Amino acid sequence: MTDEFLPVQFRWTALAASWVVAIYGIYLLVQVIRRIRVSERDVGSGWWLGGALCIGTGIWAQTFLGLAAVHWPIKVGYVPEVVLASWLPAVVISAAVIWMFCQPGLKWLQRVTGGGVFGLGLGLLVVVDVAAMVLRPHVAWDTARVITGLSLILAGCAAGSILIRRELLRNEVSEVRTLLLAVSVGTLLRLGQSALVAAVTLAPGTVCLSVDQLSGDALGWILSATVLMLFVLVHMGTLLDARSRSRQEQLVQSLKKAQTDLVAASFRDAHTGLLNRLGFEEQLKRVLNQTAPAPERATVLRISLDGFRAFVDTYGHTLGDNSIRHLSARLLGLVRDHDVLARSDNDEFLLLCVGLGDPHVASQLAQRLSEALREPCMIDEVDISLTCSIGIAQYPESTNAAQLLAHSMDAMQTARNAGGAVYCFFERGMDRRGAEQVDMQRDLRHAIERGELMLHFQPKLRPSGELAGVEALLRWTHPQRGSVSPAAFIPVAERFGLIGELGLWVLEEACRHVRGWMDAGQDIPVAVNISAHQLRQPDLPQRVRDALVRNNVPPRMLILEITESTAMDDIDASIRVFDMLADIGVQLSIDDFGTGYSSLSYLRRLPAKQLKIDRAFVRDLDSSPDAQAIVEAVVRLSHALGLKVVAEGVETQPQADILIRFACDELQGFLYAKPMPDSALQGWLAQRASLPTVAANAEDISSPSVVA
Repeated sequence: MTDEFLPVQFRWTALAASWVVAIYGIYLLVQVIRRIRVSERDVGSGWWLGGALCIGTGIWAQTFLGLAAVHWPIKVGYVPEVVLASWLPAVVISAAVIWMFCQPGLKWLQRVTGGGVFGLGLGLLVVVDVAAMVLRPHVAWDTARVITGLSLILAGCAAGSILIRRELLRNEVSEVRTLLLAVSVGTLLRLGQSALVAAVTLAPGTVCLSVDQLSGDALGWILSATVLMLFVLVHMGTLLDARSRSRQEQLVQSLKKAQTDLVAASFRDAHTGLLNRLGFEEQLKRVLNQTAPAPERATVLRISLDGFRAFVDTYGHTLGDNSIRHLSARLLGLVRDHDVLARSDNDEFLLLCVGLGDPHVASQLAQRLSEALREPCMIDEVDISLTCSIGIAQYPESTNAAQLLAHSMDAMQTARNAGGAVYCFFERGMDRRGAEQVDMQRDLRHAIERGELMLHFQPKLRPSGELAGVEALLRWTHPQRGSVSPAAFIPVAERFGLIGELGLWVLEEACRHVRGWMDAGQDIPVAVNISAHQLRQPDLPQRVRDALVRNNVPPRMLILEITESTAMDDIDASIRVFDMLADIGVQLSIDDFGTGYSSLSYLRRLPAKQLKIDRAFVRDLDSSPDAQAIVEAVVRLSHALGLKVVAEGVETQPQADILIRFACDELQGFLYAKPMPDSALQGWLAQRASLPTVAANAEDISSPSVVA
């Protein structure tokens, strides 16, 4: 710069005032944008207009204060019309900036362009305010300082665009970060405008034609006080709005929580904390409507406490509620974490289980639940022992939630009509057969204690004619019904959960007979059929061991027959049970071989000693070459695996001859003897002892026996 120009100096107090106004303006800009982004449309428009007026006035004022901070070498004044005219562009620029930051979908290039226009606008305000002094001769500008000033302003705009945008995207509002942002951006903008003012150079002899119009000093302080007061009002407005909005948000959240709690409470039972019927239905629908994984074997168990209403009438509702809470805790201790337990009614629970596998597993669960509820307890100094009736419905047999609930109710009512203390599976057409089955089930429950059950024994012979053993078969003689076929009462026992009790009775009774025979000098091994329900009971090996010990029977004298389909249904579980039974020393036999789906690798892993060919193949031996080929292959395969082969259902001598030719180890059927009670068996044995050869005459029995 040459000596012909007069230097420009700053008054630091006024310059500091303009710096404070610039920082405060950026701070309020962020606050106003926040208010707009979280407000409704009408309220946001009000904040946009008010914010543009206040922020624009602040930009206009701090630009003028920057000029007022200059100690000019000559006395100056300002044309009021020009000064006021520069206010409107400042407001428009502020409105544009606020709008830009409130647009979530604005592209990066558009933001950069907007920031550049804002920076140029700030520079233009300096030029306009300098023009308001009407200096003659015309003002000269230092190019280097102009470039420096514009660069600082643009840098401030770029930093502001990035920092403000990033601050607005934060979930957590930090006043400290906002203040630091305002200081950094405001300082850059203020330095840039000061550099532009410093770029003004005055030649010697320069005069101000507007020196008598508007004094810069007085107007500067008035503007500072007015703008700061305006900023404070806006700041207070943002704080009050933020506090009001915070309270409103708290109220909304409180109302939402109350509504959520109310909805949750409507799905909960007040006494137990379990889901109620509505909550259970929602969970059931959610399970059935899920697409993956499919709700395989979803099971609903409806558990009704027998005689609970009479119990409440006797002891009062308080004891009834305490009992329900105690029993619900018992049930919760038995179910899995992902099972759904609910209280449906005063005396009724609902349980949803997914993935139980097969009805036998559901039977075991129902049995455990029944035993847990039956266990006595002391509540309010009253000794309580309750039984329950359980109705079981399963998906996909029941195709939807409504059917599962309705069918479990039907099954529960059937169990209750049967006298209670049992479980019952829903079956199609049970409304037509229900009454008859209920009556039969009621009678069957008392058949043991009334002495109506007994065992019949069917001999098994070796090809030489020697007695290899007998098979124990359950028979029921009812006082009114007469002889009831196992084909009729065994399915009822399975459906109503009595098959386990019957199986234990058969096991105990068979061991008792073996002991009697041994005492009489007869070593006759007995084969007992094990049901699928018994095989899945975890205490089966212990019950077998106890029966043997109780009757002092060697394990080798007991043969347990398990059907092929039952053994292969859950092969891993079957292998575990088979191994435990084999450790006891009892013999294991695969019954009805050829009707299931066994794998040779699984068959080899099972510790069975005997394999029983199903009667369907034996029946066609003397007329079907295919049946002969199958039986011969089974015999050869069994012998290769170290298994003995038993053929059941032998009714004709040609069938026996073919089996003997195939080297079958044991033969059983009406050709030799029908199932008979112990007394008849002794007579049959005595008669055979007097014969030199195996009797070949068979009695004409119209239907084969059914094994329990």
